[in-house]
Amino acid sequence: MVEIRLRDVPEQHVVTETRTVDQAGLEAWLPGAMALVAERARAAGGLLGTADWPFLERSGRPDEPVFITIYEGNPNEGPTPVEVCATVATGGDRSIPEHREAYARVTKSHVTSGALGGVYEAIEKWIAVNGLAVARAPRETYWTDFPSAAADDEVFDIAFPVT
Repeated sequence: MVEIRLRDVPEQHVVTETRTVDQAGLEAWLPGAMALVAERARAAGGLLGTADWPFLERSGRPDEPVFITIYEGNPNEGPTPVEVCATVATGGDRSIPEHREAYARVTKSHVTSGALGGVYEAIEKWIAVNGLAVARAPRETYWTDFPSAAADDEVFDIAFPVT
């Protein structure tokens, strides 16, 4: 069962890389894109981490960089624009406006078992059942080193901005 929660997200300044990719292209491109935006964020005054974003509820854990990946469609269904963002204190390429989002925590086993699509579906259903509406494209908020995570480790959140 997937636990879905609501949270308020403050405005975020980000440096970005965007590409239109399908799922295979996404898997090949994403690690390099994250490294590139992290490098650009550090050059722009610092890559922000989990300690800078209390709404992520990662207190008591090591501070880790935060990345946001925004999907304008489903890469499993064909090429779609995907934006990879690294958060910075000010400046950056653009700002993500403050918003409320419905989200669920994802473990590494959700990804490796092929259950990730079901998490997206559960959040969308929860939004409808609770009288909310999707306001913008879904996103994944990453805060950990996925390859070194254990199967039951929480590795990112899937979130939908809602109204």
